[in-house]
Amino acid sequence: MHVLVTGAGGFIGRSVIRKVRAAGWQVTAVARRPCVEADRIADLRQPLEDWPAPDAVIHLAGGYAGASARELAGTDLAIARNLIAWGQRAGVRRWVLASAAEVYGNIAGEADENWPCRPVIPYGAAKLEMERMFQTAGFREVTICRLGEVYGREGRILHEIPGRLRRGFCPWPGNGRVRISFLHVDDAAGALVRACDGAAPGREIYNVGDRQPATWREFLDRIAAALGTRRAAFLPYSVARCYAAIEWWRGRLLRRPGAVTPWVMQLLTTPKVLSSERIAKRLGFAPRYAGLESGLREALGGI
Repeated sequence: MHVLVTGAGGFIGRSVIRKVRAAGWQVTAVARRPCVEADRIADLRQPLEDWPAPDAVIHLAGGYAGASARELAGTDLAIARNLIAWGQRAGVRRWVLASAAEVYGNIAGEADENWPCRPVIPYGAAKLEMERMFQTAGFREVTICRLGEVYGREGRILHEIPGRLRRGFCPWPGNGRVRISFLHVDDAAGALVRACDGAAPGREIYNVGDRQPATWREFLDRIAAALGTRRAAFLPYSVARCYAAIEWWRGRLLRRPGAVTPWVMQLLTTPKVLSSERIAKRLGFAPRYAGLESGLREALGGI
């Protein structure tokens, strides 16, 4: 199989590339900037040239989860339009899209794939619109994987949190007790590759999370215990929200946007527990890391 992977230089993309190559498939790895994984450098926000059609596309390229609606319109939605236009010209038949649990919004309980989609942050709204664009584009096979909170050794979360904990102060909005479906990056990549290989013709949606939902407090406490540091400091939401707003405006004025935005505050205080029974039953997918205990043990190695 010849697979084209967008966002190949990104956090999840790098893991997807490793798994695709390990499977012996031919791969075209597309990234915006030169990197070890990339076979082709392209800014997908611009109209695409007429590349040869692969057997399948695994689409990961997109913007930051804490970005504004305007920023995401210029990344995720612009990229989707350009890929669709190219795919229609080239006759691409199979698409696997990396979406996110944020399309559901505030999940009271556990969401299956029929849960109403009411996103509460721009990132969720952009992902939902991206899904709709591909589903109505006339492609024969469109498989959407709505991923839980993805973490791993090379990811943003485990890049920032250990440093803050070691410095003695790691602020966190709210009480940290909202429940989340976490997902190790290798399992996120594994689900996307499995969907590429095993999905039936038509349009299908799969939730993907690990088997043991946990809270942000449990996530942070496990990291602090592994590193031997003080625990994170949980701030009242109103205080954390003011801090995020100040940092966001400061970043805009300095033309140097930071990682903390008001939408990140909303993301970190919105529960998102996913039922992943459908992908288990239909594609036989089971996460290698069933919960945080095993997943963080691997992810924190060497950090």
